[in-house]
Amino acid sequence: MKKIYYLFSIVILCSCGGGKYNYLFDTGKQLDFGEGLWVLNRTESNSKIFDKELYDASYEQFKKILGDSLVDINTLRMDKLISPKIGFELNKTELETLKRDTHCDFLINIRGYVISNGAGTVSFDSGNGHYSASNQSSVSIMIYDLNTGEIISSSQAMAKVTSENSHFDDNKGVPSINSSAETLMVKAAKKLIKKYETNRLD
Repeated sequence: MKKIYYLFSIVILCSCGGGKYNYLFDTGKQLDFGEGLWVLNRTESNSKIFDKELYDASYEQFKKILGDSLVDINTLRMDKLISPKIGFELNKTELETLKRDTHCDFLINIRGYVISNGAGTVSFDSGNGHYSASNQSSVSIMIYDLNTGEIISSSQAMAKVTSENSHFDDNKGVPSINSSAETLMVKAAKKLIKKYETNRLD
């Protein structure tokens, strides 16, 4: 029985769909993180359950880059009058207000989006013909210079895991474990932020 369980575990691990990630920087792939005070806004996403995970993962990754230069927006709200809701795309007037209210130099905005969970977390090859389904998510990062009111970086990560089979597959009945779209969203945020660390100028 233990051997059967062991073999099944190996099959599950080998069939696991970890996802593919693509990255796009519209601007600001290389930034100098050596100066100034950076504030991380609350993340936003269409996943209520995983929004906290998105924020926690993003804060942790940017903390590795910025150290004590990174502050949390809620921490600032403890002794400063700051708007309870800060949008993702901001105009110059809004950025000037944030500069005055936060006394920070840069603002980091992160938005996640769950596109589809069509493949589910577990899928089986039924052998009934070709099919293809996927779990997809995206993450966008916008970084503003609060001193100039300009965008200094705009980037995006796309994450996707696909489950498919055809008449020619001979692995009928073997389950495939797929990362959910929500998990892909959090992983995409981590990987995208690591791109900033890899390409930092300071």
